[in-house]
Amino acid sequence: MTNCIFLIPSFVRPARLVRRVRYVRGWRLFVARVHALVCAVPKGRVVTYGQIARLAGRPRAAREVGWIAHAGGDGIPWQRVVNRTGGLASGYSGGRTGHRRALARDGVRAGSEDRVDLSAYQWWPDHQTARCLGLPQEAMAALVAPANRVRQAAGRRR
Repeated sequence: MTNCIFLIPSFVRPARLVRRVRYVRGWRLFVARVHALVCAVPKGRVVTYGQIARLAGRPRAAREVGWIAHAGGDGIPWQRVVNRTGGLASGYSGGRTGHRRALARDGVRAGSEDRVDLSAYQWWPDHQTARCLGLPQEAMAALVAPANRVRQAAGRRR
């Protein structure tokens, strides 16, 4: 391991450096969690950018998840990620048509308006999967929310 002390410019104050190091470490952890979550999505299911951000511990980082997806990653099934309304990504290689084809290979059908029915295809990890992925406590609390929403909707229909 190299000693970084020689790489630090003289104008950088130590407090500023510590904040930057913490941010970089936090960012790398976030990227690792995003990759792990996308890899955990089973074939035939989809997740949203915001859902991944929330499960990875940064609930307001949906755009960052989009940038991570745009940067790619070998062997990561990014076709299983859609926007909050189930819409397909225009930035996907091949555009929305390419995204539609990739989802079709996974067994997910997109409607005529390039949208996936989230009520049929959206995936939420169970608690055991969440623990295996090492998700933060906020994410574990987020897993309870979808179940509560389903129960509340069922109660309103009666």
